[in-house]
Amino acid sequence: MRLSDKVIRKHPRPESGQSFLWDDLLQGFGVRFTPTRTSYVIQWREAGGRKPRVTLDQWPAVSVEDARTVARARLSKVTGQTRHGGGTPLNAAMRTWQERAATNWRPRYAEKVDAMIASYVEGAERPRLKLSPATRAAVEALGATPVAAVRRADVMAVADSIKQGAADQFLAICSSFFNWAYEREWAESNPARNRLKVTGGRRIRQRRLTDAEMLKLWRAFETETDPAFGAFQLLVMTGARRREVTGMRREELDLEAGTWTLPPERRKTGGRDLEPFVINLAPAAIAAIQRQPVLEGSPFVFWGRRDRRPFDFQHSTLDRVDAAAGVRDWRLHDLRRYMRSGLAALGVSQAVAEITLGHRSARSGLVGVYDVHDYADEKREAWAKWAAHLAAIGARVSG
Repeated sequence: MRLSDKVIRKHPRPESGQSFLWDDLLQGFGVRFTPTRTSYVIQWREAGGRKPRVTLDQWPAVSVEDARTVARARLSKVTGQTRHGGGTPLNAAMRTWQERAATNWRPRYAEKVDAMIASYVEGAERPRLKLSPATRAAVEALGATPVAAVRRADVMAVADSIKQGAADQFLAICSSFFNWAYEREWAESNPARNRLKVTGGRRIRQRRLTDAEMLKLWRAFETETDPAFGAFQLLVMTGARRREVTGMRREELDLEAGTWTLPPERRKTGGRDLEPFVINLAPAAIAAIQRQPVLEGSPFVFWGRRDRRPFDFQHSTLDRVDAAAGVRDWRLHDLRRYMRSGLAALGVSQAVAEITLGHRSARSGLVGVYDVHDYADEKREAWAKWAAHLAAIGARVSG
């Protein structure tokens, strides 16, 4: 629970002895209640396991916010001096973290983290990024602050001075770093914790396309021809993610067996996947793949215009599709929700439907420890049901 004056006021006082209430926002900061007094305290763990406790000011003479500020400074001082990482400047510590962890990240994410640290923690000059004097001052101050002494206000001073999208990414990366630092006792808290609440939050998207809307989109993409139409077909029929489809390589396909095998490095979950993910392709999906022309020297099924990069959907293409289909407030990623909801309607079990979409959460925790079944037959049946459903609604509308 996050301590506040209201929480302390409502907390029952013991008739004898003492009781404690600890803050979720700053670990090691709490309130001690006795029959006659309410005092702020801090407590930390030393190398030998000893847990010293120090009494600070009394409540309500000092507000919780003011007491938390004092507690953070005291905790930073006592822990930062004894822990080898706590006194390291944030810019150096985050760079060390990035270099160690990058081997387990997807290349695109590693590049993003590298750029965010360089821009908003190290303050490096970048050709396409111009920081205002106020932003640069906030970045320099944050980067020079020891890890154990970084406050939420220090992080938010940078986040509040940059664009919302960049701020969300910056706070997410900071939160990941401080979770890592907390586990190593470099920091007593995570100053970027609850980052979405701090920046206003994000509404969880629940847009579900109807069968009629999907068919309108299908026909609109069909007028765009390939590769846009073929890639859209694969998104609808497989439930794969956008970049998994647009980056499809011919070496991943076995069209005789009707399978598409995604290696771990090509999936969102990256190195956390121990095995490749096999997708069973319906005849219509295979036909869409076979329809794509082969570009000599390119490994991609859906290839782009420049160099040998894979195809990707252009904003102009999506704008034309929107106008032609008349479907509002939709995104390509909504096709995954469309398939997932459709599988549930077709009677596919929750576990199989989640695994069919490649969600790791389907077998997290103890389920993942004890359930080692590959669900290959169940997934194949789910994709077959989905293909039959798509064929049925197409025939029903066209007929």
